Amino acid sequence: MPEITRLANGVRILSETMPHVRSVSLGIWVKSGSRQDPSSLLGMAHFTEHMLFKGTSKRDALQIAKDIDALGGVLNAQTAKEYTVYYVKVLDESLAKAADVLFDLFLNSLFDPGELEKEKRVVLQEIGMTEDTPDDYINDLFAEAFFHKSPLGTSILGTVATVEAIGRDDILRFIEQSYDAGSIVISGVGNLEHQQLLDLAMPYFSTLPANKRLSELDKPRMGGNRAVHVKDLEQIHFTLGTIGPAMRDEDRWTYIVLNAILGGSMSSMLFQEAREKLGLVYSIYSYLSAYLDCGVTAVYAATSPENIFKTLDVVGAQFRRIKQGDLGDMSLDEVKALIRGNLLLARESTENRMSSIAKNELYYERDVPIDEVLRKINAVSAEAVIELARTIFVNEKMTLVSLGKDHLDNFDLGAIL
Repeated sequence: MPEITRLANGVRILSETMPHVRSVSLGIWVKSGSRQDPSSLLGMAHFTEHMLFKGTSKRDALQIAKDIDALGGVLNAQTAKEYTVYYVKVLDESLAKAADVLFDLFLNSLFDPGELEKEKRVVLQEIGMTEDTPDDYINDLFAEAFFHKSPLGTSILGTVATVEAIGRDDILRFIEQSYDAGSIVISGVGNLEHQQLLDLAMPYFSTLPANKRLSELDKPRMGGNRAVHVKDLEQIHFTLGTIGPAMRDEDRWTYIVLNAILGGSMSSMLFQEAREKLGLVYSIYSYLSAYLDCGVTAVYAATSPENIFKTLDVVGAQFRRIKQGDLGDMSLDEVKALIRGNLLLARESTENRMSSIAKNELYYERDVPIDEVLRKINAVSAEAVIELARTIFVNEKMTLVSLGKDHLDNFDLGAIL
């Protein structure tokens, strides 16, 4: 059971003790991601994340890396659509030293103009690398089409033009507006005690100004779109998606079961039909992307141009099977056991637990016990899964995006649904 302390300024400090391990995972979470990027400076949240590693008055970028390497630890960060996290994983005996590095870079970065210009070149290389990686790039293309270019539909990395336009004052303004105390969650899991984490964090975070931003989320229009992106590739990559659950939706448990049946494992309908039985693809799966107020259910696959229509037919056939009451070769109990196993195994990682308790606080402002999650999953009925499929797997809610040769220009999606 996680322990939580809320500081007077709004910063939340969470911990969970796992005494049987030798590691500690420690993260600083900010409820601000690419969804909060200024419209003229897309990629700001991600670029700010990069710049926090470029040096403080106490350590330059090399010293930050050396200090963590000397502990045998891992220091990293991630920008998502609705949050940014900076985290470190080290041996329990090195927690104090690692926390000093992590807290220092988070609060005391200098944003040196020379480092800023160098890091722009790094991020521009990252943008180019993504565009050269079709199975990554199609995620951005699909989000843009599905969310109709709303903030959720823009690339986390931004564009070449917007990244090049970012200046030091823009970063300072973004931090002032988005990295407020009420949006910060510090999460530590492993062989540590809650008071130990408090003693390390409070000298750094208790003096932050007690302001909390008030921001309205955009209301994205979702689904019902088609986009063909022509590129000379050996395969055609496509994502076919429809509406999914928001983080707080009660029916998200039904979505999780439906996703596991459809394409969430090697036993799933899509994998067995498209790869194992017909040999049409190497990679095919379904996934959920849940946000605060909306979500996506999607299928990704890559196949040769001569097999693209056969593969889409297989995907459509699985949609129809579920809508007609056929849930595949796994029983519902077996599907729930798969989900249960995945959830419980993930809890053995300090990094996963650190992420889980922080996200629960960010999205639900409470702990969500694993027993509660498993009860909700076990309560999902076959009838609920079938009814959900009938609701979401319909032509007007579907978005199809392809990347490769232009075979899908005139494809009639309704014909397979």
